[in-house]
Amino acid sequence: KTLSLMHTHKTIYKWGFYLKKIIGKLCLTVSFIAIAWLVLGMLNIIPLILSIPGTTEVRSHATFAVIFLLIASWAFWNED
Repeated sequence: KTLSLMHTHKTIYKWGFYLKKIIGKLCLTVSFIAIAWLVLGMLNIIPLILSIPGTTEVRSHATFAVIFLLIASWAFWNED
């Protein structure tokens, strides 16, 4: 019974590690899109459409990119 419990624990750990990598890759992709959108919006090529009350549109897009970069950094953190 102990062997199957250890096997289950390792399986859950591997699944969690795999899920963190998926989240990290997804957030990294979204943050790169947000950064490109921010730069293109600052150059008035495409409109900046995010608006948070009390802040500028540029700050809203920059915040969006930074949040996703922070989530991606958590996902790629090496826990030894």
